[in-house]
Amino acid sequence: MRKNRIDPEDLRLFTEAAKAKTVNFDQAVEDFFDDRRRAGTRESTINYYRRELALLRRYILREKSAIIPVSDITVDLLNGFIDFLRNERGNSIGGINAKIRAIRTFLFYCEQVGYIINNPARNWKQIKRKEPEIHTFTIQQINALLKQPDLRKFTGLRDYTLMLTLLDTGARISEALGIKVDDVLFHENRIFLRNTKTNLCRYVPISEQLKAVLREYLKIHNGMSEFVFVNLNSKPLDRNSFRLILREYGKKAGIKGVRCSPHTFRHTFAKFYILNGGDAFSLMQIMGHTTMDMTKRYVRLFSTDIIQKHKKYSPLKNL
Repeated sequence: MRKNRIDPEDLRLFTEAAKAKTVNFDQAVEDFFDDRRRAGTRESTINYYRRELALLRRYILREKSAIIPVSDITVDLLNGFIDFLRNERGNSIGGINAKIRAIRTFLFYCEQVGYIINNPARNWKQIKRKEPEIHTFTIQQINALLKQPDLRKFTGLRDYTLMLTLLDTGARISEALGIKVDDVLFHENRIFLRNTKTNLCRYVPISEQLKAVLREYLKIHNGMSEFVFVNLNSKPLDRNSFRLILREYGKKAGIKGVRCSPHTFRHTFAKFYILNGGDAFSLMQIMGHTTMDMTKRYVRLFSTDIIQKHKKYSPLKNL
């Protein structure tokens, strides 16, 4: 005869499961955003989560005809979502992986707070893909780009100075656009970057050449804003505006075979830092990488050490 008393552990699991069923997808998403804000996550990252989860929401509505409890999300539903992205939307592997990362982060949060018991994303892996190539500017292309801004105008001088800043520091565009006038430490030969991807502020060294250009630019700037790079309304220049400006400069300069984007300047900085003898550890610090993975990739792609060693140690030298 069965005991009438329920095992305490079974009771706990039942209670948690009942709780999970009461939290629908939309509420769980809003709770997730609130949690990310409390954790200090950047608003741009939260917007990334919002964008990817909104697409999952539309897929759920299409498949289930209603917003379901977050605990009803299954492995089959997630796999169907991937098939939808790949076959119907034609998303790239990189784009699909970005969605997987966002959804995994969300579902692990749901598991942590008890909204789900069995996390369907626990063994949900990103799609393996060929390592993307890193394209950089040549010296000739850099010179061609730097000739495009009209230095007789404030905006031209600003764009010229910003391109040199990206090239000299390896900063991300969001980091460069977040530089304030007081962050430019001429006497210390460095700039303070506060608006970083990792929320870890850092200093980056600057060359005498960049210092000279920044000094001249800031004279024209004349304290029109606390930010260094601004538009004609004294508002901080935004990323999309500069991307469009840079793309237009690239067309005028006849740049082919490489994307004219702010991030290409970052890759180009890393390339020439390595080619000019810089070491991986200092490159990692300057670029603000939290692990050595990307830095090692730069070294693997651009270091000439292996070429020199091959010249010295190749077996053909003995023939």
